[in-house]
Amino acid sequence: MNASDVFVAFVNRALVPAKAQRYVNLASTPKGQHKILHGLCHEFESAIRESAICDRDYSKLWEEPCFAFHSKLGFGAEYSKLTDAYNELSTDDSWLIVMRDGTAGIHRPESRWDAEKLIGG
Repeated sequence: MNASDVFVAFVNRALVPAKAQRYVNLASTPKGQHKILHGLCHEFESAIRESAICDRDYSKLWEEPCFAFHSKLGFGAEYSKLTDAYNELSTDDSWLIVMRDGTAGIHRPESRWDAEKLIGG
């Protein structure tokens, strides 16, 4: 699966249905992907299903491959390990990292590092 496929699988699992469909539609075009990247700062957090939020224990995921979504990296930069993506983005905010199988992700909203969430992990 490519980054778009993984993103779609993830949002269908992790977001409330109406918001998930909007993100699925946006992910299909470059202009929509640009909107997604800029919406990670504020809009994405409110779309997450409460039941999808997990304890922030990343220990089982550190060595797993993933895609990172951030305005400086683009829509779905591929990493062989979560640790590499997380370290690259550690001083930034407004990003989403999704495991390559689409089952879990980490979201950090803008200017609220304490609000970082493990989703579906």
